[in-house]
Amino acid sequence: MVVAVLGFAAQLLVVTRAPLDTTQGVNFHAVLVPDTVYVGQQATYQVGVFIDDQLRLRLRRNPEFVPPDPQGMLAYELTASRDPATRRVGHHVFEVHVFERAFFPLAPGRYEVPSAQLAYSLPLSLSFFSREESHTLLAESLAVVARTPPLAGRPADYLGAVGDLRVAAHLDSTAARVGDPMRLTVSVAGRGDVNLFPRPAIGVAWASTVPAQERVRLDTTTDEVRGTKEFDWLVTPRDSGRLAVPAIRYPFFNPYTERYEIAATLPDSVRVAPGQLAQADTLRVDAAPPLPIRTVYRGVPRPPLYASPGFLAIALAGPLPALLLSARRRPRRRARRPASAADLLRRRAKSHPPADARAVRGLFVRALDARFHLEPTALTNRGALAHTLRREGVTSHTAERAEAMLATLDAAAFGVTGSPAPEFAGDVGARAVTVFDAVMAEARPMDARVRAARRGSGSGPPSSGTLTAIALLAVALAGGGAWASTLQPDGAANARREFAAGIASYASGDYASASAQFAAVTQLAPGAPDAWVNAGTAAWAAGDTSDAVVGWQRGGRLEPGARDVRARLALVRASQDGPIARLPRVPAPWTADVALLCWLSACAIAAWRASQRRPVRTVVVASWVIAAVVAAWIGVRSDEEAAAVHLAVVAPGATLHAAPALTAERVSRLDAGDVALVVATQGVWTDVRLDGDREGWIATAQLTSIARRGPVIY
Repeated sequence: MVVAVLGFAAQLLVVTRAPLDTTQGVNFHAVLVPDTVYVGQQATYQVGVFIDDQLRLRLRRNPEFVPPDPQGMLAYELTASRDPATRRVGHHVFEVHVFERAFFPLAPGRYEVPSAQLAYSLPLSLSFFSREESHTLLAESLAVVARTPPLAGRPADYLGAVGDLRVAAHLDSTAARVGDPMRLTVSVAGRGDVNLFPRPAIGVAWASTVPAQERVRLDTTTDEVRGTKEFDWLVTPRDSGRLAVPAIRYPFFNPYTERYEIAATLPDSVRVAPGQLAQADTLRVDAAPPLPIRTVYRGVPRPPLYASPGFLAIALAGPLPALLLSARRRPRRRARRPASAADLLRRRAKSHPPADARAVRGLFVRALDARFHLEPTALTNRGALAHTLRREGVTSHTAERAEAMLATLDAAAFGVTGSPAPEFAGDVGARAVTVFDAVMAEARPMDARVRAARRGSGSGPPSSGTLTAIALLAVALAGGGAWASTLQPDGAANARREFAAGIASYASGDYASASAQFAAVTQLAPGAPDAWVNAGTAAWAAGDTSDAVVGWQRGGRLEPGARDVRARLALVRASQDGPIARLPRVPAPWTADVALLCWLSACAIAAWRASQRRPVRTVVVASWVIAAVVAAWIGVRSDEEAAAVHLAVVAPGATLHAAPALTAERVSRLDAGDVALVVATQGVWTDVRLDGDREGWIATAQLTSIARRGPVIY
């Protein structure tokens, strides 16, 4: 068999690699190359439709192709302009139509690519009016493995870019004045998923920099996805003179050389003129002054009572007085005492017909043992029983009678016939009772402690007063531990220093630095509301609406009663008063304290009624319990709203999509500062719900978590 590939299609691996069945007029195969890539590297998916020349003449319409929809990877259609290729297998010539897609894995792991589907129809005869027969073919199901770029050789400032890249920088002005903003544009171009290129890190010592817009130009007309992503900054000079624009480093991992490389821009310079002369015509008379910030750092508030173990201990100890009083009032039922061995012996003596010797002997021994706690040898050695009884105060005569009685019962019980001698057959039981009563009458009284130990009753249950004292002691210890836990220091010295530095930067007009310094305080003390509110105010002054909403939302949830936070959230264009974005109306600690107070009130009323010997179950007690449950439910809801675990703030320029794909339909464009409820995540996409009945998918990189001021983790 001879295999030949004609034309330029030798570059398409599916044309040369796919196995063909010459008995079939249509073959449908797929390849994925390479099958192992790095995260962010392109894997090219090719699907080939091989149509025999003889069969191609019978097709009345084009086949229908359904591409696969893999999960966890970004997909781009490659629209390279190519004519159909041909492949010859023996005497058969196939026309090959190739469809290509570029897949970019978003996380390490193994990704399955489902089978593509091809549907076509052929007429049953050569007649124009002939019916058609439908056929469906499935291509191979393939897989690609994504690996993380290696740690060895990774630069310290590596941000996650993968591809074959180059960078360039451009400043829109070569001459400026102090206080006049300029636009600095850094473009990152090359092979790779352009949409995922991270923003470079820049540092200009003589100016303040604020991130601005991003633009993406994607090129899918070749075999590999390439393009350019531009990042803008607003650069506002603070110094004058000929100032140097430093080179900007952009580390990236090149999957084609499998090593880390660094692209850098060329250094430049700009002349900045002094800004004093231009102050009169550049200063806006109607410019609004910056928002005031909080100048006192109160640190992290003490934890609420409901977060301490003492809260639960007090709640559990509340009903104890009512239970103890009810238990003391209830009459005790006297347990029926089981019949003793002596009682059973007397019943046997009075039974008719006469008692069995073995039964009498067993009851006689048990009765003596219950009183004198006999050793085993006292029943086997001659004279041992009499000796034991004499030690207990029994006279020698009575002790000898008991010894003789035991010997008689032993002979009767363990003799050949198992019955007493004729002279004892009628009154053996009565005689045993007589001897036992004589022994008990002469024996010394038994000590109370010995009697309690032999009965196995112990020292009895503790009194209600003892239980009450134990319960109150436990509550006091738990409450004291909870109170002591609240006496911890409310912050570290470095957090206070950063807070003071942020106040100084804000007062001097360096809002970007102030925002960064207040954000550092939130990392050192995540529970400090003053730091969160000031971070939001500084970000608002610097023009970053998204970070401003994050700071105000977090600060308002830590301190729901703060009026300044609600007033500043009203300045944001995006709605902050919907069911999702709205701050909790009632602080969770208040509702928890009210719930505990209602519960303790119900317990106190129940205890008072129990002390008055009245029924505890009343409408008043039930009403207080219901009030406690309602307050606890409101507190749980308020605590969940304050935690904001599943809430995130939308970044500027974000778009809501109907599906987790860049090519999906755009539902709406979102405002910076919109608060979204995170429902689920899929790769680099997040399913969200927003106020106004908006729902869809948004890129995870465009969301900032309110709970932790960082990327969304779900």
